[in-house]
Amino acid sequence: MANKQAVLGAGARFSGKISNARSIEINGYVEADLTTEKVTIGSSGKFLGSVDSELVVIAGEYEGKMQADSVWLTETSRISGEVHYKSLQMDRGAALNCRVVHNWNEAETNNVEEKQVNEEDTQEEQS
Repeated sequence: MANKQAVLGAGARFSGKISNARSIEINGYVEADLTTEKVTIGSSGKFLGSVDSELVVIAGEYEGKMQADSVWLTETSRISGEVHYKSLQMDRGAALNCRVVHNWNEAETNNVEEKQVNEEDTQEEQS
């Protein structure tokens, strides 16, 4: 994994698309779309854009739409936008001002919605 790790230092600014990095650590300002295995946003980092990742650790600021298997929000994190997750850990002090959706798998979501509709139809028929 070390050969595919990217680090953006404090004070640095980046805008664009990030690809082909397994792990990225952000301590500066990034405005991008990102698909990777692990994203770490340091306490001085700010990220605007979409993230699709297995693990996201946030100590800084995040604004955008995120899809992640595991999300860890530290006590200094500030989140806005939309977070779809399977596992969420939030330390005391983390700030969320966003839509938070558990288990973002669309196939599972559609099955739940279909089941609810079918239950409603059955209840109406019984009335």
